Amino acid sequence: MEKSICYILSGLGADERVFDQIDFGDFTPVFIPWEPVKPNQSLESYVKQLSLHVKVPSPILIGISFGGIVAQEMSFLFENCSVLIISSVKSRLELPAMMRVSGKIGFHKLMPIQLLLKGNWINYWLFGTTTKTEKNKLTGILEDSDPIFTKWAIHQITNWKRNKKTKSPILHIHGDNDRIFKISNASPDFIIKGGSHLMTVSKPKELSIVIQDGLNKLADKQAYSDFTNY
Repeated sequence: MEKSICYILSGLGADERVFDQIDFGDFTPVFIPWEPVKPNQSLESYVKQLSLHVKVPSPILIGISFGGIVAQEMSFLFENCSVLIISSVKSRLELPAMMRVSGKIGFHKLMPIQLLLKGNWINYWLFGTTTKTEKNKLTGILEDSDPIFTKWAIHQITNWKRNKKTKSPILHIHGDNDRIFKISNASPDFIIKGGSHLMTVSKPKELSIVIQDGLNKLADKQAYSDFTNY
């Protein structure tokens, strides 16, 4: 029997490497690549551009971090869409206060993008990578990221205007040790104990079980209350 498809949006500038160890069970992951942004391109325009990769009328979208924001915005382009977000936020209100303030005063524009795209102790701490393997993977992803896209994406995150959830069913998985989007600001459906912002790499077994359960629930359009706890 042919597997169902789920469309994946990776984190800020990242690619499918962050999902290398994730088992999607009965679902076939199709990774939507980040494409170069045009000068002054809006988030709405960019989301429409990426949506052309979706080839089914009622997709299930998975997004991690910034990919979760994009997945939610993309869900408005389809009549019957479901969303699973990981290490992300469901509205501007769940963004850290510093990010919201930065969006208003433009502080993020002063951030040294090249420094953000390096493997260093600050990024290792922020993303929660502790082992040599995790650090090497994060370093490779960061160094392969496009600084122009990264700067644009940070601007989109800090200026995200959505203040309420989408009309689409959303399941939210979050780690209680996420240092970028702190769990104290969020209201996830499931919490991964010890999960960091990059828990697809550091907690792949635990996360795979929860993702599979979440995908099955979304495919069946079951209520959030049925989301199994482990």
